[in-house]
Amino acid sequence: MKANYFSIISKCLMGLMLLFTVASCSDDDNGIDNSPLTLVACTPENGGNVTTDGTIELTFSKDVRQAPDTQILLNGEPVRIIITDNVVRVHYSFPLADQVTLDIPAGALTDINGVNSFEGINLRYEIMMDKRLYDAVVDINGNGDYTSIQKAIDNAPSKGTAPYLIFVANGVYKEWLNITKPYIHLIGQDVEKTIVQFTMCRVKTEGDPLAPLAWDYSSQNPEYQAKTGLTSSQESLVLIKGSDFHAENISFVNTFGARVEPWGGLGANGQADAMMTRADRISFYNCKMVSFQDTWWVRHNDKDGERDNRNYADHCWIEGKTDYVYGNGNLLIENSTFFNVTSGSVMTAGSNYPSNKWGHVMRNCTVDGLPEADGTVFLGRPWQQEPRTLWINTTLNIGLGVGHWTDMGVLPKLYAEYNTVDKGGNLVSVEDNIKKEYMVGGVNTLYEGPYVLSDTQAAEYSYDKVSSINSIYPLVSDSRTLSAAQFVSFSLSNLA
Repeated sequence: MKANYFSIISKCLMGLMLLFTVASCSDDDNGIDNSPLTLVACTPENGGNVTTDGTIELTFSKDVRQAPDTQILLNGEPVRIIITDNVVRVHYSFPLADQVTLDIPAGALTDINGVNSFEGINLRYEIMMDKRLYDAVVDINGNGDYTSIQKAIDNAPSKGTAPYLIFVANGVYKEWLNITKPYIHLIGQDVEKTIVQFTMCRVKTEGDPLAPLAWDYSSQNPEYQAKTGLTSSQESLVLIKGSDFHAENISFVNTFGARVEPWGGLGANGQADAMMTRADRISFYNCKMVSFQDTWWVRHNDKDGERDNRNYADHCWIEGKTDYVYGNGNLLIENSTFFNVTSGSVMTAGSNYPSNKWGHVMRNCTVDGLPEADGTVFLGRPWQQEPRTLWINTTLNIGLGVGHWTDMGVLPKLYAEYNTVDKGGNLVSVEDNIKKEYMVGGVNTLYEGPYVLSDTQAAEYSYDKVSSINSIYPLVSDSRTLSAAQFVSFSLSNLA
């Protein structure tokens, strides 16, 4: 009996002690903790370097919640946070960014009772690319292996058989590129901020009344060669003579022809190529090519018999006024924008050889431009040889000129459209709207068509068939994996 009595007394005393302990730890008579809500730890530490994907973890002095009607911003955008007791976690993935910012305004976080608010904090992290993902890193600010893209190319293998990956960090690279090696792949950080630009053209005579500034900036001008180091063989801002080239997330801007706004160019007339491709299996993804005349010359090799080169562009921006996609070989451009900078623009000039099975094909593209171009733009004109140009599923943000096509030098072998619609969704690719005669040798000559492709004909001009690269290098449109056996565009997000 005594033992039970003392046991009961002990339990009561222990309970009273616990009550006193709780009461002594409380800051008021209601048992609410009024101590400040403070940040105990932050991982990673503010101001440090992070990878492109990760988690920011904040540990507080007590349990925490987000206050109603408040926003926490991750790289300037509202983000949903994860809270477990006193720990706040924020996940991020910014494959193309150069920094991560987390802004927690004052009052956005409170203790669990909503009594004490956190004073707020602004966290800043620099993203450091893992150089092991690439064979070389170019950074104009000196944080890579090279500050020049051309220097990185010069040090790449001369006879590579697999993609040589060169990452190009944001910056304006005022240089021209001459690429003779195979498998050079240039991966920019951000198409809007990774820019290759130079002021040059390739006119061969002085005093052209249509292009008065041209000779001063010509690669054929000995004085300009001496000033810049250009040679007469450099006929374009980027000259590609190596097969299996790929570029992604880069703007190529020839500032001789580029607009003053927003490119800072001269907006001058004259043959000023931003891109000249003279090899097989060339591709671009999310790139910009900018000039005025002759922006992209799809050109055959120097060697006889190599006139059936394959070129491909996806989700690109191509800008100019005169014949700004032109030449021979096979070319497929998909999901891209053709931007016309003035009235009377001609977007293509065909010069295909009889051996070119497909010619130039534009699929699912948008035609846009400055207001003065509206209603005056032409899909193309036949330059020489046997031009073949098709526009399939085109959306017009600005109107085409009368007849949709215009004259140049020869009769087209195949100039046709399929499902061209205006910005209201109205079909405009009907035979009554399309040019029937072309001026050839001073004589109006009938082009017998077809003018509009049938559903079956349009379906023939698919990615797999036109590019035909998959006969050697299996191309998978949704893949972003590169290997010697795959020639595909890819993005940083899958390499992080």
